[in-house]
Amino acid sequence: MEKIIKLMAKSGLFFANADGKYDEKEKNFINGFVARLKQGAELTDEAQKEVEGALERTYTLDEIVDDTKTLLADFDQKEQLTIKLTLARFIKDVIAADGVEHPAEKKNFEAWVDAIA
Repeated sequence: MEKIIKLMAKSGLFFANADGKYDEKEKNFINGFVARLKQGAELTDEAQKEVEGALERTYTLDEIVDDTKTLLADFDQKEQLTIKLTLARFIKDVIAADGVEHPAEKKNFEAWVDAIA
């Protein structure tokens, strides 16, 4: 679960910044979502610091794709599909959080989907 939460934090941050503006609504959505996940996950102190650190830097699409593929490799095909769908829904929600779907957000989302297909 720790890896999934960290990937969601990273992915949220990447897609929220894809339009060049990290809107407060996007930030609040990501922080709230990650906080809810952490509540049920009982993270170790080290994992907690890793997730918090993930929310404080920027990422590239390549990093997000690589991290997604690395995470998926630990699961069977059915679980992978569930994780992909969950991540895609989360990313779409992040993109929609500020009420604007910027072309760069859409382009990056499509590239992410193609890369993990």
